[in-house]
Amino acid sequence: MNTVPIQIRNPEVVRAIRRLAKKTGRPLTESVAAAVNAELERRTKVGPEEQERRRRAVREAVARFRDAPIVGPLLTDDDLYDEDGLPR
Repeated sequence: MNTVPIQIRNPEVVRAIRRLAKKTGRPLTESVAAAVNAELERRTKVGPEEQERRRRAVREAVARFRDAPIVGPLLTDDDLYDEDGLPR
């Protein structure tokens, strides 16, 4: 893991972090950690309904892709790359 500190150069973000720290009474680092962890948790909590909605969306996209017409010849690696593996 990289142990180099993160520098935030956007003054608006710095002000928001300071406001959050003041409201929570936590140090800056703890405030950022709590906010990041809360966002990560929110994004990783996906209920069964959302999982099924996403699966359905993927199945629909795959079906649309498979139903699309083939226009022109299908290209092979030989069509795209030379004998040294470089793009043509």
